[in-house]
Amino acid sequence: MKKIFPTRDEFVSLAQKSNLIAVSTDINTDLDTPVSIYYKLVGEGRGFILESVDTTQQAFGRWSFIGAEPFVEVQVFRSKLMIRDGDLMRCIDGAPVDAIKIFMSRYKPAALDKNLPLANGGMVGYFNFEIAATFDRIRGLNLGDEELLGQFMICRVMIVLDALKNSARLIYLADITEQTNLPELYDDIAAKMTALAEKISAPTKISPPEKIPHPPINFMSRYAEAPPEVLDAIARAKEHIFAGDIFQVVPSKQFRAKVTKPAFMFYRRLRQVNPSPYMFHINFGSVKLVGASPEMLVKVAGQKVFTYPIAGTRRRGQSAEEDSALAADLMSDVKENAEHSMLVDLARNDLGRICAAGTVKVDKLRAVEYFSHVMHMVSSVSGQLKENFTPIDVLCATFPAGTVSGAPKLRAMEIIHELEPVRRKSYAGTVGYMDFCGNMDMCITLRTLRIENDTDAVIQTGAGIVADSVPLNEYREFLQKAKALFQVVEEVENDDPAA
Repeated sequence: MKKIFPTRDEFVSLAQKSNLIAVSTDINTDLDTPVSIYYKLVGEGRGFILESVDTTQQAFGRWSFIGAEPFVEVQVFRSKLMIRDGDLMRCIDGAPVDAIKIFMSRYKPAALDKNLPLANGGMVGYFNFEIAATFDRIRGLNLGDEELLGQFMICRVMIVLDALKNSARLIYLADITEQTNLPELYDDIAAKMTALAEKISAPTKISPPEKIPHPPINFMSRYAEAPPEVLDAIARAKEHIFAGDIFQVVPSKQFRAKVTKPAFMFYRRLRQVNPSPYMFHINFGSVKLVGASPEMLVKVAGQKVFTYPIAGTRRRGQSAEEDSALAADLMSDVKENAEHSMLVDLARNDLGRICAAGTVKVDKLRAVEYFSHVMHMVSSVSGQLKENFTPIDVLCATFPAGTVSGAPKLRAMEIIHELEPVRRKSYAGTVGYMDFCGNMDMCITLRTLRIENDTDAVIQTGAGIVADSVPLNEYREFLQKAKALFQVVEEVENDDPAA
């Protein structure tokens, strides 16, 4: 293991002004992958991995983050945060935006590297779609006091992998709020980091999961025929458009299955089947998220704010020629272009609420980007954050994305609640990190498998409905967007590890 930073004397000095210090060292991981490191450090325990695997998305692909040993876990409710800090439970009363600001303000990190995301500590997790009802009043959507709206963790151990420099950093987060013997604490941390580095460099040992008998899963045979209630919901959405209530709305459909395999097995397969700008596996115990989202919700880097609206979809072709033909068809589609322009305008308006006047601009308009199973029409919008605004203010202003709700956004959310029979929960919410130095990177929770209580798997997809939408075509879009996850669940569950 290389030199540890800061030194013991620097650590003691930093503790006079900070209560959170990231002790770090560079480690050699040239024989490992993010997946093998995660498996060694976390396995099936609580923790996270955030990756960017799609090599065609160079703007997204630099960092991978692995978190182990969460020492703080935060549960978000309508009017409080519940915080598990070691063996202690405490509560912060208030609306989520205010309570999160109070919680995050308690940490005073020693900002040793402001340019490395999460290097000085931060929260990783998710917000459910329904948290939008705490930002704005959504008629008919009444939240229960104990309805879980999100979860976050702060991990004591992190690995940050830099693909650009082909390097890795091991970080041990020291919470020194109640520590008195700082030199002894530093020596203890140094010993633990040495042990962690040895654990990472050891050979990977993966045991096959226990085989549990179950019937084969085949999503397409189960869901190939459009349910009448789904077609009816799409027709009702169009009635709202013709009545002038909205311009567009994005209803969704849930697909469910019973699973027996560990969640991390689904993640390992998903990163092969559907590499995407935002890959994630977050394990909170009773809730596990496995996702490959193509779409950023919002990113804050310093004082700069970014968002990347995606609207307009075609399947991938079987050849380069067919890909080009489908892309040309997408770019010339009047409906898709109108929908996309509407959502770019919505993104500009959202950023206008929290960015300095005159700084919001469209950096890229209607470019086609390719993913494993589909292609999308993508734009990018950015702005300069106003003074005294925080990342959680930015999230509040931009959540949920118009691409998963509609326009006008508030009325579209009311109609979604009216049309959909169950809570969306994680679907169309957001996943990512907010660090203690003011950086944030949150994607939209799309192409995601939610596993509850280890056995209940939920996949959910949506489609943008406008005046000339054809209900059966929109249902086919639900299926097309779910295709990669269907494949992952079927292959992992139906595979016989003993064969």
